[in-house]
This record gives sequence, structure tokens and C-alpha cells, in this order.
Amino acid sequence: MKFVSIRPSKRLLKVTFVLLLSALLLPIVDQFVIIDMWRRLPFVLMGLVVIALFFDVIMSKKAPKVAINRSLISNLSLYQPATVKFVLANRSDSPIHLEWKEHLPNDWVCETYHSNIQLTPAEQQEHQYVVTPHKRGPAQITGCYLRVISYCKLFQITWFKAHQSEHKVYPNFSSISDLTGLKGSVNLQQMGLKKFNLRGTGMDFLQLRDYREGESLRQIDWRASSRFKKLISKEFQEEKNQHVVIMLDSGRRMRVQDDELSYFEHSLNALIMLSFTALKNGDNLSIQSFGRESRWLSQVRGAQNVSRIMHHFYDLYPEKIASDYLSAAQDLMKKHPKRSFIVLVTCLRDEDFDDLLVSVKILQEKHLVAVVSIIEPIYNHIENKPIESIDDALDYASSNVLQRSIEHNIKRLKHKGVICIQTKASGLTSSLINSYLSIKKAGVL
Repeated sequence: MKFVSIRPSKRLLKVTFVLLLSALLLPIVDQFVIIDMWRRLPFVLMGLVVIALFFDVIMSKKAPKVAINRSLISNLSLYQPATVKFVLANRSDSPIHLEWKEHLPNDWVCETYHSNIQLTPAEQQEHQYVVTPHKRGPAQITGCYLRVISYCKLFQITWFKAHQSEHKVYPNFSSISDLTGLKGSVNLQQMGLKKFNLRGTGMDFLQLRDYREGESLRQIDWRASSRFKKLISKEFQEEKNQHVVIMLDSGRRMRVQDDELSYFEHSLNALIMLSFTALKNGDNLSIQSFGRESRWLSQVRGAQNVSRIMHHFYDLYPEKIASDYLSAAQDLMKKHPKRSFIVLVTCLRDEDFDDLLVSVKILQEKHLVAVVSIIEPIYNHIENKPIESIDDALDYASSNVLQRSIEHNIKRLKHKGVICIQTKASGLTSSLINSYLSIKKAGVL
């Protein structure tokens, strides 16, 4: 245990006040007091206080014998409260009066947990408080501050007891666990998504079965029908083991806040849901982030492995640099040459399209490409704002010009055969999953 600081207690402050008051009143009392003993009394009291101070410091220099045990889950969710259980035990032969405070990460918010605790010899007490992480990534609780009252109760002495615990703060994926618990299928209607009829409409042969009225004649297997002397249909399923690659922009555009979350946070949440859907459908998934730091996760299979994606990107944050689309495309072509459905998630502005067109052209040599751009709400805000000054008029005109330019460039991308999706940050999840399911249904991959 490490000594941190020492400060006077309320009792010492009161004693000091009395001594100062006595010193101020001494000249007045001296005029009326004849006995020398009474004149020396303040000095005697002062000497006794000084002796008590030294005695108190010497008696209290030893660290308190307090055992600490903390209980908190290692994996936490962003903005989700978690309960910390804390056990203090007195290992000494004398009672201890203390206050305690944990040394938490700066971006964790917690309830007030300063506690005045009285521990009798060998007593053990359990306390708890609630923390709410406000930042993803690794986090650490390094220890606990203990403030104890000295032997004569003249000082408050603070000690630091190291008690380290490692934690990881992940994005909040309660929506996944609420829908499926990572065991079932995604309920598209509950998520506000379109429902696709997938049964029997894919490209891979699944089985033979009896013909059903209303089915296409092209589904009939005439050879099997002649053998069984009844109409037999072929049933198909969606193709599996296809490749889906997600390219996530981690540049400065994705730092823009949308309510509590940034564009990057919205994108990360949506991509995890898309990943879960793709893995449940039996496809292979790879993810690449591009910005200052490029991360690559390749060939994830099976919905049970969605935790690999969470762990790989849980501590990634967008940097204050412009993303290089061309470099990201060239890097991806080297790492993943197999034909795939590539989903590039970013926030496009007018000056980005020249580089993006070149990048998309490179990717389209082998892949089916979709560009997903987050619509910035500032344009809608400017359009709905009353024009009351020349500055408002200029803002409106500039916003209109920029939007038309973006729409024109989006048409250029579509003309090149790129799937273009424009959506608000809040609608990113449904847009991505609907697009993926549409591609699977159409069989164009």
C-alpha cells in the first residue's frame, strides 16, 4: 500500500481555532490575570497539541490492514450500466474508520460511492456502485484510494492500494442478443426490414419434392416425374459460401456526431448486424478498415464467430486524416482476389468522387461493389431553416449546390454499375441488410 497524502481532520481544525482564539485573547486576559500560571496556560496547551500531533503521526504511519476484493465482469457494453461489487475486510486488531474511492478510467461515469465505513476488528463489509462506460476499447481499474482517520483523529491519511483489473468495452449489441441470443435467425420484421421470401428461389439445388399448384413449370423435373408417375419439382436454396467483404472508412468524416454516437459508431453497429446476417446465411465474411490504421480480418465463417469481429474492431476509432480510397482498393485486391460482394461504408462529399471512381473501377475488375454513404443532416437543417439574412441565403444556396453535385456523382457511380445506397446514420442497419438480402435473392453475385 502506497502513502498518498495527509491532511488535517475537523478535530484538528477545531483545536487550532481554539488555540488561535486564545492567542488573540491573551493580551486582554493578561491585564486582568495576576497568577502567572494562567498566563502560561495557552502556551502549555499549544505544547500539548504539538506533542499530540507528533504522537498521532508516529502511531498512524503504518498502512491500514485492509483487504480488498472487487467483482466486475471483464466485458462491458458501451453506455450500458454495470454493477461493481466491492468487499472490504479489516485484518487488524483495532477498529478502522475510512472512506474509499476507486481509481476508475476517466471516461467512465459512476454513481457517488464515497462511503464512511466503520470496520470492527475482523469485520467484512460488501458495497456496490454502478459504472457506465462512455468509450469503447480496453480499460483498466488500477486500484483504490483509502482515507483513514489517524489514531488521535487529528489527521486524515490517504493511501493507495493497487488492485488492478482489466476490462474491455465493446459496442452495445443488445439488439443482437434481444432478437436471437446469437442462436436463432434475425427477425427482419421486428427490425423494420423488408421480408424476403427466400425458400426455393435461389441458385443451388436443395431437394426434390412434390409439385405444388401455382409453381413455375420450369421447376418440374420431368425425368423424376416420369419415374414416380407424378409431378416432381426441384427446390433450390440461396447460394452459400459466397464472399462478402466490408470496407469501413475510419477517416475524419466518420468522426461527425449524430446524437450520442458518431457516424463511425453507427457504421460499426450496422456492420456487426450485417456480418451476423451474412454468417447466418452461410457466407464467408472479411472486413477491412482504412484510414490512418488499416485492420484486416479475413474469412470469418459461422454466426458463432461474430465475437471475433467484435473483438477485432472494438477498440478502433476514426482518426483526423482523409481516407485514401485508392490505396484501400489496391490493398484489398492484393489480399482478397476472389469474387465478392464488397460493401464500402463512408460519408461522401463532393471532393471525394474522383478518387472514388478510380477505386471502384479497380474493385469492379473482379467484384460486385456497393457504396454506402451516410447522409449528413446538416443539409436538411439548412433547407428547413428560415432565410432571414444574406448569410442564410448563402448557406441555402451553397447547400443546394453541394447536394446537386453529390447527386450527380452518385448517378455517375450508378452508371458504372455500382450499387449506391444513401441513408441516414439511424437507418444504416436496415439499408445494409436489405441490400445484402436483395443481392442474395437476385443471384447476381
